[in-house]
Amino acid sequence: MEDHVRFDGRVAVVTGAGRGLGREFALLLAQRGAAVVVNDIGVSADAARYVDVRHDGTDFGGDAFARGIAAQVAAEITAAGGRAVANTADVAGYQGAASVVDDALGAFGRVDIVINNAGVVIAKPFGELSPDDLETAFSVHVNGSVGVLRAAWPHLVGQGYGRVVNVCSLEGVLIGSAGFEVYDAAKGGLMGLTRSLAVEGAEHGIAVNGLLPGAMTRGNASVSPAYRRSATVDRSPSLVAPAAAWLCHRECDVSGQFFASTAGSMRLVFVSAARGYQSPDPEAFTIEELRDHWELACSREQALIPASAAEFNDFRRSILNEKVVHP
Repeated sequence: MEDHVRFDGRVAVVTGAGRGLGREFALLLAQRGAAVVVNDIGVSADAARYVDVRHDGTDFGGDAFARGIAAQVAAEITAAGGRAVANTADVAGYQGAASVVDDALGAFGRVDIVINNAGVVIAKPFGELSPDDLETAFSVHVNGSVGVLRAAWPHLVGQGYGRVVNVCSLEGVLIGSAGFEVYDAAKGGLMGLTRSLAVEGAEHGIAVNGLLPGAMTRGNASVSPAYRRSATVDRSPSLVAPAAAWLCHRECDVSGQFFASTAGSMRLVFVSAARGYQSPDPEAFTIEELRDHWELACSREQALIPASAAEFNDFRRSILNEKVVHP
């Protein structure tokens, strides 16, 4: 008999869980035994982008339908024998973000898993961006994630256990795209938050990782007609859900890592530091010296993937000690 991965006794909060990826994350966790708080504001701050998006049917019915989308997912879970409550707060505000965790504690008495999935996609030429665009992007992706985690963190620390998955993006973590500068910057900020919390959480049994999903969602469809035309079964959000769920499980003990997942795949995405060029006389380091050794400085040979600042500095100093000419 197959040994199924279960989440019995665990309580998860999933933001942006009314549709798309978040919905699939919530459904799978609940199916495997977790109690879930389904958070979704219903009508997104960037809702104007979705006027012509009809690929999944969830855009019909008007604003009243949209505002009830979190309750519909929670009802679907309970109808299948699971446990779930809906939360419609806007996580962009700290009070709303905290209410997601409050609902978990009120309904289920604890919180073990946080999936920060809520987001907005702002796509426009860089020269057309406004301060409001920047504020909107960061308020959801970064402030929203910080707000939920600020509320959850004392409980995770107190019980000596927790799993956090921040839904990042290939955009801003691995690549960049013209017209997505604000979105990429916000996702890059979420990447930094993930790395730092992984270090702080290590001594408390809290693992924090980033997921870089690829799926056919309203967000992708609304900004990329080409992506919309390529919508096939292999782009289903349900094919990313197992990756998110595994990162939430006790047996998954990695932390501070980033994984891309699309179409039933999962792969490590990492930033590394190469050996590079070290001047034998650091105090006499010049522009001309760097020019003459530029190929070495740009080389990817002997790269390290550091888990901490201390590990990077040890790596850097070891090369310095090899190269420096001692009197």
